[in-house]
Amino acid sequence: MYQNSSQQYPPQHPQQYQPGQMAAPGIVMGTPVPEAGDIGKMPVSQVPPEVRNGFVRKVYSLLSVQLMVTFGIALYMNTQLTPLWVAKHLGIYYMASLGTLAMMLGVSCCCADALRNFPFNYAFLAALTIGMSITVGFATVLYTTDSVLLALGTTAGVFLVLTAYACLTTTDFTGIGPYLFAGLIALMMFGFVISIFSWLTGTPMVGSMVHKLYAGCGVLLFVFYIIYDTQLIVGGEHKKQQFAVDDYVFAAVELYLDVINLFVFLLELMGDRR
Repeated sequence: MYQNSSQQYPPQHPQQYQPGQMAAPGIVMGTPVPEAGDIGKMPVSQVPPEVRNGFVRKVYSLLSVQLMVTFGIALYMNTQLTPLWVAKHLGIYYMASLGTLAMMLGVSCCCADALRNFPFNYAFLAALTIGMSITVGFATVLYTTDSVLLALGTTAGVFLVLTAYACLTTTDFTGIGPYLFAGLIALMMFGFVISIFSWLTGTPMVGSMVHKLYAGCGVLLFVFYIIYDTQLIVGGEHKKQQFAVDDYVFAAVELYLDVINLFVFLLELMGDRR
C-alpha cells in the first residue's frame, strides 16, 4: 500500500450472492404468501410496510455504526501516523486486507445463510468492519488530512444525493447487477495491469492520467452500486431483485462496502499525497 499498491486499491464487494434468492420458490413471483414464521424469507417489497420499515431501520443503523467506526479509525491514523510508519508496518495492512477478502469470499461462496443467524452475523459484521477500517486507515495515511476530509465530505454528500435519487426515481436499477459485476471485474483487471506496468517499468503511477482514469472509473462504478443496493434495500416499486427481510446484515455490508470504495476512489482522484 505504501509504494505503488495504494493507487490500485482493490475494490471490495461480495460477488456471488443474489439478493432475494433465498425467498421460497414462488414468492419472488408473487404467488403463495408464507406463514408468519417464514416472513424473514420474503422480499422486502412483499411484506407489510411496518416490516419493511423495520428492515430499512436495521440496515441503516448498522451502516451508521460501521461508517462511524471506520472513519473514526481512518482519521485517527491519518492524524497520528506517518507514511514512514506505514512503510514499516505493511504486514498489518496485508493481514487486515487479505483477512477481510477471505471473510467475504468465504461467506459469499460457502455460508451465506449464516449471515441470517445470530450471533454469527454480528460477529462477521464486527470483524469485517475492523478489518476494513484498518485497511482504509493505512490508505489515508498516505494523503494529507485536508484531502481526507474533502473526500469524506464529498462521499457523504454524494451518498445522500444518490440515496434520495434511488428512492424517488421511477427507474428500476435492480436488474443491472450482472453488468455491475462485470464492471467490477474489469476495474480489478485494469488496476492489476497498472500495477504490473508500474512494477516492470519502475514508474510510479500515482497522480498520472492513467491512475486518475482508474480512480474515476471506480467512482462511477460505485455510484451505480449505491443506487443499485439502495433500491434492493428500500423495495417499493423496484422489484426485479430484492433483499429478503432476514438479509439486513448482508444489506448493510453491501452498502458499507459501496460507500467505503467510493470514499477511497474519491481520495485517489482528488487527494494530495504527503
